[in-house]
Amino acid sequence: MPRNLFHEYKVLAVIIIIIFAGRSSFLDWNHVSTGSMRPAIIEGDRVVIEKSAYDFALPFTSWKIIKTGNPSRGEIVIFKKHDNSQLLIKRIVGLPGETIEIVNNKVRVNKVQANYKPLKKKLFNHLDLYTITKNEFALEVFEDSEHPIMLQKESEHASSSAIRANIPEGYYFVLGDNRNSSIDSRNIGLIPREQVFGRAKLVAFSLDYSNFYIPREDRFFKALN
Repeated sequence: MPRNLFHEYKVLAVIIIIIFAGRSSFLDWNHVSTGSMRPAIIEGDRVVIEKSAYDFALPFTSWKIIKTGNPSRGEIVIFKKHDNSQLLIKRIVGLPGETIEIVNNKVRVNKVQANYKPLKKKLFNHLDLYTITKNEFALEVFEDSEHPIMLQKESEHASSSAIRANIPEGYYFVLGDNRNSSIDSRNIGLIPREQVFGRAKLVAFSLDYSNFYIPREDRFFKALN
């Protein structure tokens, strides 16, 4: 093999290793295939994950060697279910040491209910007309955290029943923003700190599954709140 060509292959190999090491320890992206985080995140979104937000892991391993922070209320996190390796994306609503209640899909923390304000239409008008018609939208506000949620107008869904949990140290309570259609702490329990693998920062791009996978023009590099 010519020396120049061999050198080019070495450089390419180093670049590939750096890219994958970065994805392993710093930034990665995950595609979203369900609507459990509507309206903030929709089916077809490719979400950028800040993997070093809470811990730094050795590249190509799951060994967390440095703690860089803790999840805060309102942040969207990536974590694994207890029983398998499936990754889920949900929002943190309850912190260690708190008592949380979910009543009619609304949140109370230490007996204080979050405030619910009308949501600006621009924050949900990217959804299809059927979804907009069948649901109500609100801005959920608690202390310095606020984010949009979606609720079915009339529902007897099981998640509407009251739930109460005392959150021990090292655990978090997570919910989907689409309160009537989400697998979250109401179903799978509290999430251990060590199973949280990163924080969702923005939508890099989005593919419209119902329209030949055409990219959605309004969702390129869209920040998440």
